[in-house]
Amino acid sequence: MRDRGIGSGGALAWFFQRLTGILLVPIVLVHLLTMHNWTAHGLPWAEVAARLSNPYWKVLELTFLVVALYHGLNGLYAVLQDYVRRPGWRLTCYSLVTLAGLVLLAFGVVTVVGFPRAELLQSVAQSATP
Repeated sequence: MRDRGIGSGGALAWFFQRLTGILLVPIVLVHLLTMHNWTAHGLPWAEVAARLSNPYWKVLELTFLVVALYHGLNGLYAVLQDYVRRPGWRLTCYSLVTLAGLVLLAFGVVTVVGFPRAELLQSVAQSATP
């Protein structure tokens, strides 16, 4: 296993780690200011649902999910590459991290894409009240 040098893929991983770090700054700020609303101590669930019914917010949240997940997993791969020396253990660790990343990605995509539309929530709320 070739771990060092320009042919190891380390330069590309380093570049994408920096790129995703830069991308995360504005995405996290927009997410925090709109979904958590710092000034009002959070948003009611209905307001979050209303925002996520807009395709723009879904795309932003999915972008946040993918970029943050890539950034975190890429950093974890670098740590594993530095500290796990045995090839068998390294493969096991890489496999577990990749599996965890895929599970988190699936949960995130299902949550954001499958989030109920605001109109549906309002109709359910109106039918539930006597």
